[in-house]
Amino acid sequence: MTEPEPTQEQLTAQTEAEIARFKEALPASREISTTGELAALAAALPADTPLFVEEHVRVDQVLHPDPVEVVVAHIAGAMVRLDPDQPDGVSRMMPGLGLATVRVDRSQDAGAEFDRGDMEPMDLLARAELRLVTDGNVEGGITDVADVIAMVARLLEEGAGFLDSEHDAYATLQVEMSRLRHAAERLRKVAPIAQKASE
Repeated sequence: MTEPEPTQEQLTAQTEAEIARFKEALPASREISTTGELAALAAALPADTPLFVEEHVRVDQVLHPDPVEVVVAHIAGAMVRLDPDQPDGVSRMMPGLGLATVRVDRSQDAGAEFDRGDMEPMDLLARAELRLVTDGNVEGGITDVADVIAMVARLLEEGAGFLDSEHDAYATLQVEMSRLRHAAERLRKVAPIAQKASE
């Protein structure tokens, strides 16, 4: 006889208990400067803790002069399927260990100051992925994608400046730049509508 699937309340209670257990081992975000410190931190966490290593830089919007990049440990949420063999089955949230590269001022205590929720990837494409795939911020993610497309159009425009304006390649680039700009405009217009559709 198969066991009944847990209720949402039971899953929520389990998640809260796991987060509390996780926070005991990781009481605060902290800077990691050696692999030994990482090993000690990982050893204190449950063995099934998901690990996220983020390669892109997260950056505060207001940076002081002479910034440096450090790796900071933080709590990251992970959706885990109860039955890996059933892609459409029940999932639950569990805490994970995130390691993000963060740009901070030299005088700043990264371990104390870092708040993942207030920082987003500096790279537009990485930020679009974070917003669309992880955060569910459809409007922000689509707007970032539009900005990436507009950036590609600008790069093509710079490249076209090296071509003979009478050449077929120049005309082709002009057409593609126009298409890209129109695509970016359409995406910016649909972004808020798409956000409402996702709610």
